[in-house]
Amino acid sequence: MKALLVLQEGPGAGSAHPLNPRTQPVTSVGRSSKCDIRLNDQRASRHHCDIWWNGHAWEVTDQGSTNGTYLNGVQIQGPRELRLGDRITVGETTMVLREPTSQAAAPMAPPVGRQLSGVAGRVDPSRGNSDPDSLPRSKASETARGRPGLAAAYWVIQALVAASIACLSAGAFLPWLQVTGSLAQDLQPLLQGLANVVAVLSGQDSIFNVSQQIGGLEGYGKLTLLVAIVSTIVLVVDIFAHRRSAISGIVYLLCSLMAGGAIAFDLVNYYRFYSQMKDLTLLFGIHLEEVVEVFDQFMDVSITPLIGLVLTGIGLALLLVGAVGRLSLAFLDQGRSQT
Repeated sequence: MKALLVLQEGPGAGSAHPLNPRTQPVTSVGRSSKCDIRLNDQRASRHHCDIWWNGHAWEVTDQGSTNGTYLNGVQIQGPRELRLGDRITVGETTMVLREPTSQAAAPMAPPVGRQLSGVAGRVDPSRGNSDPDSLPRSKASETARGRPGLAAAYWVIQALVAASIACLSAGAFLPWLQVTGSLAQDLQPLLQGLANVVAVLSGQDSIFNVSQQIGGLEGYGKLTLLVAIVSTIVLVVDIFAHRRSAISGIVYLLCSLMAGGAIAFDLVNYYRFYSQMKDLTLLFGIHLEEVVEVFDQFMDVSITPLIGLVLTGIGLALLLVGAVGRLSLAFLDQGRSQT
């Protein structure tokens, strides 16, 4: 059956492409110059979809495009048979399958009487809604307006994942903690004489202050760096391969929970170990807690979080948010395709 594929909306609207099963049973559609129908549409993939003759009807098949192919507002997952009047949406372009005879009369200007009487708005019952003039403007562009929200959400989520990767990578190479120990202020006058002698040998503050930074790679920075590398690979595959898959969201979720859970698990263990050590009894019945209290009278110790730890925490939080959003978007996209 011969037919016409009329570009109703989007770049190149008004042009028509004949479909002939005898001379060309398969017609490719996309941005590439190698496609039979080349679209000047940035949201269309290079080889977006194929329209082919199955022996008794035309069918449309998506070719793994980034933004998907929609038939009458519903995203297709496999071959779908076409009928006259069906709308195929590729990116921002909407195409309508029509009879070849109807398109032949389309470039001709209608009579004046027809323009004044508004006959152009009528629907031919024998052709259903194949006449684009009889279709409401809102329904003809329904698919073009229904998906920008999902597309925008998709890129926002990818931006969150990219930001989390940047934070995790930077945090792994920056210092996490600053440990500072200083002699108690009450004891400094008593040891000032000794301090003056030591200052001559090794510096003014060597006896009163000790400071050390703990880097990310000395602890969990290696784990968070590995999470950043894995997330980068998944992000690239998700963007350039198949955006409807939920696998990327699952990987993001597992990575964020694994790294965050490992850090939290060790913190809990450190706290339990410290609580148990306080009750430990040394020689002559002296508790370790009493020794720590005496030590605290001589030394002031402080631990300060640094930028590396802050960036790591932000990165894990962003990755978790991105994982939840990516899973939600994948399930929503699959739900739309099944309706």
